[in-house]
Amino acid sequence: MINWPGPLVAPSATLTPEEVDRYARTISLADVGLEGQRRLKSARVCVVGTGGLGGPVLQYLAGAGVGHLTVVDDDVVELRNLQRQTLFGHSTVDRPKADAAAERLQGLNELIEITPVTTRVTAETAEGIFAGHDLVVDAVDNLPTRLVTADACQALDIPFVWGAVQAVNGQVSVFWERLGLGLRDLLPQPPAEMPKLDDIGVLGPMTGWVGSVMATECLKVLMGIGEPLVGRVMYIDTLGAQVMELPLKGRGAQ
Repeated sequence: MINWPGPLVAPSATLTPEEVDRYARTISLADVGLEGQRRLKSARVCVVGTGGLGGPVLQYLAGAGVGHLTVVDDDVVELRNLQRQTLFGHSTVDRPKADAAAERLQGLNELIEITPVTTRVTAETAEGIFAGHDLVVDAVDNLPTRLVTADACQALDIPFVWGAVQAVNGQVSVFWERLGLGLRDLLPQPPAEMPKLDDIGVLGPMTGWVGSVMATECLKVLMGIGEPLVGRVMYIDTLGAQVMELPLKGRGAQ
């Protein structure tokens, strides 16, 4: 097991009385307290993707009081998204996802800052989008963007939380090149093409399950509590109602 080095962000100076009241149930946790909540307030997290995974991640991070969220998605809302993408509804169909998501999240928590970004994450744009953030979340559904995200996080020395779903199964892990682990350790020879959701489908509630695990990992690494999923991949078999843990070694590990 690889030990996480500690809290990712320093605590903010203080919490307002309204923040103490709003986040009381989190503050009451023995591992969190006022200091942990102050760390969340000072955190800057960039979430790439607002769909089945990104939706629950963003909602729980906003609800938890992460001080600044950057919402990145260059797509627009489609009717077929509503089966699992809980940030959206009929009134948002054809709207840019990042803008619709930011509006919904601001309504959920007006005490935090939210920045929508409709620029596509590419090798040319990724570092500019991610710079200045403490943590990046990979909640996309295509391999090229995943690899670009991983490479940019490596270049910027930013840890990232990764999640993926396929049909009825999901996976979650945490990567940080500083600890000798990156996405390319999981995918040393990436396939030329991945199956498309349009072809294989996806069980809607499962994306909420996986996204909730991803959000939990974000809070753990930001506050430096618990044992993050670094060096481990959580594999969720929905139909079998099983959760398995698969060890992951970094490059050069014996």
